[in-house]
Amino acid sequence: MFAEERQRAIVDRIRQFGSVTVEELTEAFGVSAPTIRGDLARLEGRGLLVRAHGGAVRADGTLFEPSHEDRRVMRRGEKKAIARAACEMVQNGETVLLDAGTTTLEIALLLQTKRALTVVTNSLANAMVLMDSHSVEVIMIGGQLQRRRRAALGPLAVRFMDGFRVDRAFMGFNGVDAAGGLTVVDFDAAEIKRKMIAAASECVVVADSDKIGRVAFAAVAPMEAAGIVITDAGADPAALSRIRDCGVRVDAVAA
Repeated sequence: MFAEERQRAIVDRIRQFGSVTVEELTEAFGVSAPTIRGDLARLEGRGLLVRAHGGAVRADGTLFEPSHEDRRVMRRGEKKAIARAACEMVQNGETVLLDAGTTTLEIALLLQTKRALTVVTNSLANAMVLMDSHSVEVIMIGGQLQRRRRAALGPLAVRFMDGFRVDRAFMGFNGVDAAGGLTVVDFDAAEIKRKMIAAASECVVVADSDKIGRVAFAAVAPMEAAGIVITDAGADPAALSRIRDCGVRVDAVAA
């Protein structure tokens, strides 16, 4: 197993169990304790965990968000399954808003074959994927580019949204919780996401199971603002039940 594969597996374990020890990791991967400590140090440097005595714990506070590159490879199978379910909702000829995020990027990849579709997005990655499709028109939201998200945010991007109305918005959040609502890690993202929700006839939240039941730093909207939540089958059933109690449809898809 290459170091990158091992480190990805370590992140998966720590997200699943909340903590890991050096001893259990050396046994699981058949490498030395110094090698595992080096892995943990590198992962901590990337903000993916916090080292503790004898191991590491999750780094999932209300301000925690991995980089775009790291998020792209995390829970990729689940994100692809969510994207497939989301894409099935889109009809030829619709106007669709795609939020910036790695799950919406998977949706963008699948929308390339739709006909007479107009996609509005603030994501450079989404726009690059769709711009070569001859059957999809792309409207790129302007504004200040945030490198970490590869997206346009801030007051200019919010103002750009004035006057837009779309059939459906696919949106991602750092936290999706019945009581806490739809939340993100900073106010710039929160502001444009509120504008996106207001512009859409239907808001579809696409969130892997790690986001379900979690509450991040900045509130965007109450749970009722979502018409549908699409997540994966690993989500906590009790948390999904509470979301349904808010009058929101929930689809939990198998990866």
